[in-house]
Amino acid sequence: MAAWDCHLMKSSPRYEEWRAILGTDEVPIISPTPASAILGTEMAEVYKLDIAKLALDQKSLLIDFCIRRFGSNVTADQRAEIERELNEVGFPIRAEDVTVAFDHRFFT
Repeated sequence: MAAWDCHLMKSSPRYEEWRAILGTDEVPIISPTPASAILGTEMAEVYKLDIAKLALDQKSLLIDFCIRRFGSNVTADQRAEIERELNEVGFPIRAEDVTVAFDHRFFT
């Protein structure tokens, strides 16, 4: 049992993309406290995905997403580098794309 759960919000404009990557509405995050990050040219509140909790197929789909979004014609070495960076740095998910619910039994 976890102190919090994080789920995709169906109202998010990125719901279908995230659902295709995760295969579920459940989102593994490291902390239920969002942080500010620069995404492209804007500041956004984000949670950090818990990459270690992703299944191999989810991680592979996330890497594929990164390749489509940030580059093309990626070599096997570059794909391995993307995976290393995901493991070391992590990956953000916008706070507006998810909802975090707390189990109050942990806080009483």
